[in-house]
Amino acid sequence: MTTRRTLIAAALALAAVPGLAQADWPERPVTIIVPFAPGGATDITARIVADAMAAKFGQPFVVENRTGAAGNIGVEAAVRAAPDGYTFLFATQGTMTVNPHIYQLPYDPATDLMPVSQTFSVDHLVAVNPVLGVTTLQEFIDLAKQRPGELAYGSAGVGSFLHLTTLMLEMAAGIELNHVPYRGSAAAQVDLLAGDIQMVMDSVPTALGQIESGALLALALTSSKRNPKLPDVPTMIEAGVPGYDIASWGGLMAPKGTDPEIVARLSAAVREAYAQPGVLAQLEERGLGATASTPEEFAALIRRDFEALGNVIRTAGIKLE
Repeated sequence: MTTRRTLIAAALALAAVPGLAQADWPERPVTIIVPFAPGGATDITARIVADAMAAKFGQPFVVENRTGAAGNIGVEAAVRAAPDGYTFLFATQGTMTVNPHIYQLPYDPATDLMPVSQTFSVDHLVAVNPVLGVTTLQEFIDLAKQRPGELAYGSAGVGSFLHLTTLMLEMAAGIELNHVPYRGSAAAQVDLLAGDIQMVMDSVPTALGQIESGALLALALTSSKRNPKLPDVPTMIEAGVPGYDIASWGGLMAPKGTDPEIVARLSAAVREAYAQPGVLAQLEERGLGATASTPEEFAALIRRDFEALGNVIRTAGIKLE
C-alpha cells in the first residue's frame, strides 16, 4: 500500500511540474473557432493555418465556424471553452478592438483571452471613381473641403472597419464626408462604380480587379508600407496624412488560463510555418499579408488598435441602435 501511495504521489508531483504535463500536447484533435462564415479572409487564413499546424503536430486542427452578432457569438464560445489547449479562437481586429467599444459584452477580450500569434493583415485603400476628377489624395481632400458634407462614401455598416478608417481620415484631414452604410463592401463598390457615391475605403483584395482595369482609382493605402500588388500607390503618410497607419488583421487567441507553454509552442509553430514558401504563397495569392508574431508582439498590436479605434468611436459618438 505504501509503495502504491508513493507511486501515485510521485506521478502527481511530476504532473504538477511545468512543462511535463503538456510535453505530449496535442494528443487529440484541436478546435479553432472562427466567428465568421466560411469563405472570408478570416476563414480562409484559419484553414491554411490549421492545415499547417496539423502537419506540424500530427493531430487534426479542425476549423469550427460559430457565426453571429458581428463575431461575438464565436468569441464567447472560445472564452467559455476549457483552457486545456484544445480550443483556440481565430480573432479579428473587429472582435478584439472594435466590438468592446460598441457592444455590451458578457466577457472582456482583453483579459479573457491570451494572444498567440497574428496570422494575417489586409491593407485598405481610398478608392474613387475616375469621373470624380481627382488623381491624388490631396486633391480629394481639397475637393472635400470645398464641398463639406457633399462627397459620399460607402461602408460595410456603422462601426465597420471601412467606416472607422474613413472617420480617421476625416479627423486627420479636417474634412466632412457623407456616410452611406451598406450591408457589405461589395454593394458599396457597385454604387461607387455607378457614380452614386464618390469614395470607398476598400480592401486591396476586394478592389484590386477594378483598380487594375481602370474602373476605380486608388489614391492612398491605409498602412505605413506600400502594397506589392499596387507598388505605385502611396501610403496615407506619404500622401500627406501624418501618423495614419492601420490595417485589418486576424490572429490566434487562447482562452484565459491556457498553459503558457502550449501558447508558446503554437506561436512558434505558426512562425515556423510562415517561413515555408508554400504557406506564404497560399496567403499572398489571395491578397492577404502573411504576418506571424510572438504573443507579446500580437498583444502590443491589439492594445494599439484598441486605443486608436476606441478614440475614433468615442469622438464620433458611434452607437449601435
